[in-house]
Amino acid sequence: MNFELLIAWSHLRSRRQDAGISLIAVLSVAGVTVGVAVLIMVLSVMAGFEVDLRNKILGSNAHFVVLEFAGPMDNVDEVLQTVRETPGVVAASPFVYTEVMIRSQFATSGAILKGIDPVSTPDVTDVVKDITVGPQGKVREWSDKREIVTKLREPTRAIGQDPADTDALPGILLGEELASLLRVYPGDRIFIINPVGGGVGPLGMPVPTTRSFRVAGIFYTGMYEYDTKWTYVSVPDAQSFLSLQGKVSGVEARVEEDQVFDVAEVCDAVSQRLAGPFITKNWLTMNAALFSALKLEKYVMGIILMQIVTVAALGIVTNLVVMVITRAREIAILRAMGARSADILRIFMLEGSIVGVVGTSLGTVLGLAGCFLLDRYRFPLDTNVYYLDSLPVVVETQTVLTVVLGALITCFLATLYPAARAAALDPVDGLRYE
Repeated sequence: MNFELLIAWSHLRSRRQDAGISLIAVLSVAGVTVGVAVLIMVLSVMAGFEVDLRNKILGSNAHFVVLEFAGPMDNVDEVLQTVRETPGVVAASPFVYTEVMIRSQFATSGAILKGIDPVSTPDVTDVVKDITVGPQGKVREWSDKREIVTKLREPTRAIGQDPADTDALPGILLGEELASLLRVYPGDRIFIINPVGGGVGPLGMPVPTTRSFRVAGIFYTGMYEYDTKWTYVSVPDAQSFLSLQGKVSGVEARVEEDQVFDVAEVCDAVSQRLAGPFITKNWLTMNAALFSALKLEKYVMGIILMQIVTVAALGIVTNLVVMVITRAREIAILRAMGARSADILRIFMLEGSIVGVVGTSLGTVLGLAGCFLLDRYRFPLDTNVYYLDSLPVVVETQTVLTVVLGALITCFLATLYPAARAAALDPVDGLRYE
């Protein structure tokens, strides 16, 4: 151990006459520890929210969609074949999309009506995985959920269906929150209203069209926006209701898992292969504003919480300044014995750095332990306020390293001024009154 580190360590050891200085050092370590631990835990929770939100968006939506400039797409088979043959695409499916009104005997609400292909759509989105209730009650097995989607055009009779209601109606899947709002269950009859589906009437007013559907199942995505607005029917039933005559709104597709963040390249390849009046949109561009807001919020929160470490760094400055004043005689003796200004500078820089390293190390351990406990015991959240039932935690190595490096740099910078004051002390001034 070189003499600079030996002296720095001796200064930090507790002595009766230096009890106040030692207390300031302990408080500085505690401040750095708390700041680093809180930073790691908060940023990990925010990363968990971002990852969970991204997974829910990718589960309920395709990775990218292909649309036609002119409107509904009529050559869907050709487009589907082209998309499926594009490298990187693992599945593709046609879809119909429109906004409608939905009504039960108890309530009315606006909704998104999406026509899906019961065969190919489950390979593109998590529509099957998200189903929680079917005609026979709660469903957990994949095969039972898949059967509900497969029989969407002719849903199985539900155990709670009115015995007098024997009409053969096409099926519809509702979100859990929407079903609760309408107070309906599998087997109940609901009505879909297209406000402008009947064209324009004699008085120049739009004429709505209405069609009855039967609730075939209820799904839960965990996203309030989807669970309150989205509904699924089969593509033929949607085409019939909207009078599309074999046309669809577009084609949605899924890419390889390792190309999710490089989906733009796949979209470019699809556009080149189609070479027509088509446009592709991917999940990154469609949700760019949302994820930009989340990233900005994460940065701002990190900067705000970093002030805890900054306050602790001010404690390091205070501790070293007081130490320079109280140890002026010792510094003068060291200089008189041949120690250089650079040696004195290193001594006090080491003292502050030791405080920073100890505090950062303890904070990192406590932060990771807190993340482990939050992930293990799942801190509950109010689902009426949040779209999640517990705090998600995702520990990212890059985030932890950034916090650690930022804390160490802040603590190191806090040592520069006191160390420079100590190095500039004249030995004569230190011994003048001794």
